[in-house]
Amino acid sequence: MIIIFGQKMYGKVDRVPGLCYVVTQFAHLNFLPLIPTGGYIIIEGTESGGEFRGKPIGLSLKSVFAGYVRVWLGLITLICGGIALANLLGHTGQTPVPPVALALLVAVAVCGVLPLAVPGKRGGMIQAVAHVCSIVLYCLFDGVQGARVATGQDLLLAANVALMVFGFTRLWDHANPMRRRQLMDELGIELPPEDGEEEHVDRWQQWDESEDRRRR
Repeated sequence: MIIIFGQKMYGKVDRVPGLCYVVTQFAHLNFLPLIPTGGYIIIEGTESGGEFRGKPIGLSLKSVFAGYVRVWLGLITLICGGIALANLLGHTGQTPVPPVALALLVAVAVCGVLPLAVPGKRGGMIQAVAHVCSIVLYCLFDGVQGARVATGQDLLLAANVALMVFGFTRLWDHANPMRRRQLMDELGIELPPEDGEEEHVDRWQQWDESEDRRRR
C-alpha cells in the first residue's frame, strides 16, 4: 500500500472574484486533511506548480471546517452511496418501494447533484435545500414494509446528510463586504473598483512591492 504524507491546501472560502481567496494548509495522509498548519490569502490566478503569491494569516475556522467537510464527507458520501446501491440491487423485488416515493427520491437526488455545477452561494443553497427535502422524504417513507435496513436506506440517509452539510459550506465561497475589506487590508492594498467600473491593470503593484509578498 502506498502512503503519501505531505502538506496541501484545502478549504477554499471567502473568495473575492478576480482577486483573492482564503485557504488552509493541512498536513495530509493520502490527500486526506488531518492537521491544519496555517491559513493563507492566495492571489487568484497565481497558483502554478505548487507555487503561489499570497500572505500567511491566522487560521480561518470557516476554511478549516470546509477543508475537513469537503474531503471527509465527500469520501463518506461515496462509500455510503456505493454500499447502499449494492444493497438496493441485491434486494431488488424483495422490498418494493411505492413508485411515487421512488420517483420523488430520485428527483430530489438529481436536484441535489446538479447544483454542484452551479458556482457560489446560489449553488450551495440549492444543494442544501434539495438534500433537506430528501431527508424529509426519507423520514416520511421510512420503514416502508420494514425494508429500511435491507435496502440500504440508512446509508442513503447518511449520504444525504453529508451532502447537505457540504452544501452549507458552499455558502462561504464568496466574501461578504466586511470580510472583503478585511482581506484587502491584510494585503495592504486599496479596495478594487466597484462592479461596472474599469479595473486598473497595475492594482497589484503596491502589494508586489511590499514585504507581504510570499512565494512557495
